[in-house]
Amino acid sequence: MRKLSKIISQRTYVKYPSFMIVYEWEDILSKELGLPIVNENNFKYKFFRRFENNGLTEVYHQFVPKGDLKLRFVMQARTNKQCILDCNTIPVIIDFWLEKHDLPSFYEAYKHCPLVLVTSAEVTEFLKGNDCPLQIEHWPLSYPDIYKMDKNTRRKKEYEFCIFGRPNPFFIRLLNEYCEKHPDFTYIHSTGTEKHRSFIDHKGNVVKVDTGRQSYLDMISKTKISCYTTPGIDESKKTTNRFNQVTPRLFEMLANGCFVIGHYPDNADTRYYDLCSIIPNVDNYEQFERELDALRIKQFDYDQISAYMNRHYTSTRAEMLVNVLKKHSISIL
Repeated sequence: MRKLSKIISQRTYVKYPSFMIVYEWEDILSKELGLPIVNENNFKYKFFRRFENNGLTEVYHQFVPKGDLKLRFVMQARTNKQCILDCNTIPVIIDFWLEKHDLPSFYEAYKHCPLVLVTSAEVTEFLKGNDCPLQIEHWPLSYPDIYKMDKNTRRKKEYEFCIFGRPNPFFIRLLNEYCEKHPDFTYIHSTGTEKHRSFIDHKGNVVKVDTGRQSYLDMISKTKISCYTTPGIDESKKTTNRFNQVTPRLFEMLANGCFVIGHYPDNADTRYYDLCSIIPNVDNYEQFERELDALRIKQFDYDQISAYMNRHYTSTRAEMLVNVLKKHSISIL
């Protein structure tokens, strides 16, 4: 039986805002499983890149002896061979936007890994349906326990509707039509990048300047209603092809007492998260208007959402990971 003994982190040199939640996952898994976090340094990363750029990745892998296993989050699945994907690494693939013709190269890139964890149920089905030779398991995304909602705390709502993240043209069209028919309604959306983001209303007035993750979460907590689209049908995204994974943005909104109107397909991911039981799904203006009318006067059900969120905090994924590893004769050191 092999042993998982550490978590490898890029936090010392990768500072992109999208990685902050990854480091929060690492911290909670470390605490729950008793695994130390080993910070990878930039020198090692550059050393590996020199091997890879010179076509020597396979030569490197030939000299890597089997030892204790390490868990590593991989932000996006790629087809190029990498030194980090060795015989002692269990990668956790967060984003997967590869096409069917990419799969042979993807399989080749990950062939040394004893186990590959895929966060999307839809992608897991896709791989297993396309002769995947890798040992793969579905291990879903989660929301860090440090943001766990208190069902007894009622948040004061200052804004009626705000779009978080990149504005989706589908919902912008619906919202603009709603504004024409309901002059009393105002919606807010974000503009700029993750590092320099502002919230403005649909008339162009600046509502708030975002100063970081806590400021962003504070804006959600003060918003009554928002919207959510899975990546594969999000018109604002061009690189996600057909996969519709449920992402932590949904959890951010729910855990902060925000109603959500959704636009999503029926697939393995949306069924895993039981989205239809928690957020309405709209495909046209009539459905959207009906749902928004109802939510504008409805009170948020903190008990229901708290019970739902309790199934999707990172600590629950730690328990799941132990069981997944046991299936593959891997213990935790």
